[in-house]
Amino acid sequence: MVPPTDKRRRHARPVLILCLLAVLTAVVLALQLNRPTGLTPSRTVEIRTGMTAHAIGRLLQSEDVIRSARLFTVLVRLQDLAHQLKAGTYELDGTYSTNQIIHTLLRAPVRTRRVTIPEGLNRHAVAGLLQRQGLADSSRFVQLTADPEFIHQLGLDRPDLEGFLFPETYFLDEHPTEESIIRRMVAQFHQVFDDALHARLEHTGLDLIEAVILASIVEGEAAVPEERGIIASVFLRRLKLNWRLQSCATVEYALGERRTHLTNVDLQVDSPYNTYRHHGLPPGPIGNPGKAALMAVLYPANTDYLYFVARGDGTHIFSRTHQEHQRARHAVRAGG
Repeated sequence: MVPPTDKRRRHARPVLILCLLAVLTAVVLALQLNRPTGLTPSRTVEIRTGMTAHAIGRLLQSEDVIRSARLFTVLVRLQDLAHQLKAGTYELDGTYSTNQIIHTLLRAPVRTRRVTIPEGLNRHAVAGLLQRQGLADSSRFVQLTADPEFIHQLGLDRPDLEGFLFPETYFLDEHPTEESIIRRMVAQFHQVFDDALHARLEHTGLDLIEAVILASIVEGEAAVPEERGIIASVFLRRLKLNWRLQSCATVEYALGERRTHLTNVDLQVDSPYNTYRHHGLPPGPIGNPGKAALMAVLYPANTDYLYFVARGDGTHIFSRTHQEHQRARHAVRAGG
């Protein structure tokens, strides 16, 4: 009879061998994933304030700077470096291992200029802002945002880039080119409008460009953040009913300027962007919406409102019927 101790030893050996093989496999895999990707030339990569190690890893993997976001996260945590990674703009390529990239992010980033693009600006206004900051030639910027070949290079099929110049705080090189700024802004749009938001489009009945157009209108109408979802719900209901949107923001875009008050003559301006005269969405976005406006369109408030009127303080009165809307309009006029 075999002693019990020997039996346990015999059973333990295969388990030990399997454990050793698993560890060896993990080590070999980690070494493979730690290798440089070979990407050249370098990429400009922006690490934003507040990004987690995993988010940074995903960004670096998407830019082909590292092979595995998961390995990046594990190495950062093993070395307790998560809080030492510095926000900023880096010139990175794939000639370094993942661990070397991590230590590159511990050093000061390349010298940069900070610029904030507010939500809702159209491409001409964005160009003017960048020129005032000394970061771009506005004419060149506007020209490029309507250049068919350049737009095609960015993977878009649009007459211009209105709606896709994502509003954000950017850290740019001291002397950026107009092309590099536009690429950054469009890339940021695609990073924000990720797979989960693309999947959500199916629930709205809108395609990507329709969602961006409507979000730009919501951005133009909403002054109070809490009202974005309600305003989006109004426009979505009117679209389903094939009603004209009657958005003042689209009329202002057609006129080429913001106005505190639109006259009856203004509302008759001859433009495909005038949603007082034309049904459905206008042919393109009227500005560049931020994430909150995009989310409002994709996840609108659950309301049965069909009308709204501005109070004059940034908020609106919402109504379900035309009769209610007329009373609200009279109340606003009486209060003014």
